[in-house]
Amino acid sequence: MAKKSWSGRKGRLLHAAALAVSVLMLGFTEASPTKGKQVGEAIIYEAEDAFLSGTYFTNVKVTNGYSGTGYVSGFDEAGDSVVFNIRADETGCYPLTISYSSPFGNKTNKLFLNEQLAGEKEFPQTDRFTELNFGCLVLQTGFNRVELRKDWGYIDVDYIKVGKLEIRQEAAHVKPQLATRYPSKEAQGLMNYLTEQYGKAVIAGQQTNSREELDYILSASGKLPAMIGIEVTRLDELALEWAERGGLLTSEWHWMAPAGGYHYLSDSTTFDIAQAIIPGTVEHELVLEDIDRIAASLGKLKDAGIPVLWRPLHEAEGKWFWWGEQGPGPAKILYRLLFDRLVNYHGLDNLIWVWTSIDAANSGDWYPGDDYVDIVGIDKYAQAGNYGTLMIHYDNSVKLVNGSKLVALTENGPIPDPQQLQNLRVGWSYFTTWHLNHIMDGNENSVDHIQYAYNHPYVITLDKLPSEKIYYKDRLTLH
Repeated sequence: MAKKSWSGRKGRLLHAAALAVSVLMLGFTEASPTKGKQVGEAIIYEAEDAFLSGTYFTNVKVTNGYSGTGYVSGFDEAGDSVVFNIRADETGCYPLTISYSSPFGNKTNKLFLNEQLAGEKEFPQTDRFTELNFGCLVLQTGFNRVELRKDWGYIDVDYIKVGKLEIRQEAAHVKPQLATRYPSKEAQGLMNYLTEQYGKAVIAGQQTNSREELDYILSASGKLPAMIGIEVTRLDELALEWAERGGLLTSEWHWMAPAGGYHYLSDSTTFDIAQAIIPGTVEHELVLEDIDRIAASLGKLKDAGIPVLWRPLHEAEGKWFWWGEQGPGPAKILYRLLFDRLVNYHGLDNLIWVWTSIDAANSGDWYPGDDYVDIVGIDKYAQAGNYGTLMIHYDNSVKLVNGSKLVALTENGPIPDPQQLQNLRVGWSYFTTWHLNHIMDGNENSVDHIQYAYNHPYVITLDKLPSEKIYYKDRLTLH
C-alpha cells in the first residue's frame, strides 16, 4: 500500500515549512484552551485551532469537504498528534465524533484522554471528510487534554465534536439461553450465574502459562482469580484441579495450520482457509482431523462435569491469524463448522461459545450470528499502568449484538479499576489478564494495583465464587 509521505530533501523542507507556518499562524501552545463552536447540543473543535505535535495545518484538498479554514495532516511518524484542550462543566460521559479522511486505506489510531489511553479506533478508508463515532469520553470538570495520536497514521483530521453529557445505563438483562440446544447442567448453571452477575460485579480471570501466575497473584493480594485461562492444546491436570477447587475455566485455540507451515500466524503459513471450508478437499479433511483431536481434550472436561468458556478463532478481524486472513465470509463458515462438529457430531454440551472481537470498524461483518454465540469478548491491551475501563470498547461490543449477549474482556494487560467500572457502569462480565509479564512484571500491573483490584468488593475472586451453583458440589479447597 503506497503511503502519503514527504520524501527527499525537498519534501523535508516543505514539511518543516508547513510546521513552522502552523506554529506562527496559529500561535497555540499545548496548554492553550481550544476554542469551540456550539452547533445544536454539541460543540465542534476545529483541528486547526488545536495544538499540533509533528502534524501540520493545510487546506490543499479543497474538494474534500472540510469545515473551518482547513484541516490537520502529517500523521506520519511515531508521536505525531493533534491535541485539543476542552472544558467540561461537569464530570461525566460525553459522546465524541471525529471528522476525518483516510485516503490510503483503513487506519487504526489511538485517542488519549488526560495522558491515558481512552481507546483505539479503525478509521475506514474515505477520500472525503466523514464523521466517525468514537464513543463516550469521561471528561473531568475543568479542562481535559484530548489527543489523537498516530498509530498507523496517514489520516487527515478536520474537527472533533463533543456532545452533551449522557447518563449511562445499567447493563441490559441478558437471557441465560445457550447456543447449544441441550447444554450440560454445569454449562447452564455457569451461564445462569454469569447473567445474574452481569453489571453487578466483574469476575477476575487470569491466563496461565503455569501455576506461577497464580502464585504471584496470591502473594500480591492474598486472593486467587475465580477463573483461569488455559490454551486448549495444554489442558492438563491444572484444569481438572482448578475445577475441583471450584474455579472456572476459559480456553482459546492458537490453531496451528494443518498444512503449508505449522503456525497460527497468517504470514507464517500458506494454508488456504477458502479450501478448508469446502467438503471433500484435502484441506477440509485436515481441519476436521484437528477439530476431532481438540474434541478429545474438551471431552475429558465434559466427562468430568466441567463447563468451559470456549473462544476459538479469536481476533479474526485482525487477519494476523490464518483463520481471518481471507475475510469474514470464510472465517464465519469455519466457526460454524467448528460449532457443528463439536456440538452436534461430538456431543460436547459443556461449551459456552465466546466470539472474540477486536472492535474493528467492520466487526459486524465478522459476527457468526446469535445462534452460534453466547458471549461476545474483546481483546484489548491498554498501556502499562493505565487502569482505565476501556469503556469505548465495551460500549461498541454491546452495540455489536444490540445488548443481547454478555460482553467480556477476554484478554487484557492492565486490570481495569473496579471502582471506575462500577461508577461508570462498564459491565464487563469478566476480565482475563494475559500471562507472564502482563501480570508479573510490576509494570503493566503494579503489586499495589493487584492487591487493590483483587480485594475490591466489585471483583469476584475464587473465594467468593458460589461454585456449588455451577458444579453442584462443594469445592475441594480454597487455596
